[in-house]
Amino acid sequence: MLHSAILLLSFAYADDEGATVGDLSYEGNLSESATSYTVGKPVSVTHNGGNVSVRCIDTDTLSGRLPYAITGSSEGAMESAGKGMGLKVSGDGKGGGVVSTRVSGRSSGVSSIDAPLTVNIPAGTSALSITQSGSGWVQVIGCSGALKVAAGSGGLFASGQYTSVNVNAAGGDVKVVVDGGATLTGASTVTARAGNVTFTVGTAQGGKLSAKGSQVSVQQAVMGGSQTESSVSGDFGIGGPTMTVSASGTVEIGAK
Repeated sequence: MLHSAILLLSFAYADDEGATVGDLSYEGNLSESATSYTVGKPVSVTHNGGNVSVRCIDTDTLSGRLPYAITGSSEGAMESAGKGMGLKVSGDGKGGGVVSTRVSGRSSGVSSIDAPLTVNIPAGTSALSITQSGSGWVQVIGCSGALKVAAGSGGLFASGQYTSVNVNAAGGDVKVVVDGGATLTGASTVTARAGNVTFTVGTAQGGKLSAKGSQVSVQQAVMGGSQTESSVSGDFGIGGPTMTVSASGTVEIGAK
């Protein structure tokens, strides 16, 4: 694992008399890759320190990067927090990949820690699982297979060629786009516990839909079941998996 860090000191005027207050910033960067990962195998990502960005791209190596910025008033406490940061990118013994982080907690002399995680995965994943807690958002671009995401308070966005989608966010909006001509074949659940949901599937997608929110809009024609302003259930298309969508706010289901 590569780890670099630097302590910065800047000053800002605190009052009209020209008194200054030191504002300490301790910044570092962690990076690691897994040569034992087999392209196409499942990947799991766990992070509890902020934003998560996962991209499936044209590469042969599973890799992760964790830059961090720590602010506070105590050089010693901030340096200790920086040394406590950790990033692990490895194989799971079955060809799959594991990405996990260790993010220091705030203590006396440390006012904030910002540690966004970026993960690059070789395109063609069969399954991707992401667990993110605390503040921050989750973004997943260009991946495939079975997607499972548990996001924190900042909501999530995912687009890719997925076969099933099971995602939820504790806060913020959720937007999922199944693109590239992909069709969901497995049961899917999309939930925004404190926000809105936008769920876009392919025009050939069929299934059994159950959608609930403050207001529900479905672009596809839904047959049978029941339809009200805040709840829509029934069948659309020709066969397909169950799709359960719920939000504290609005729900929009479309096709492309």
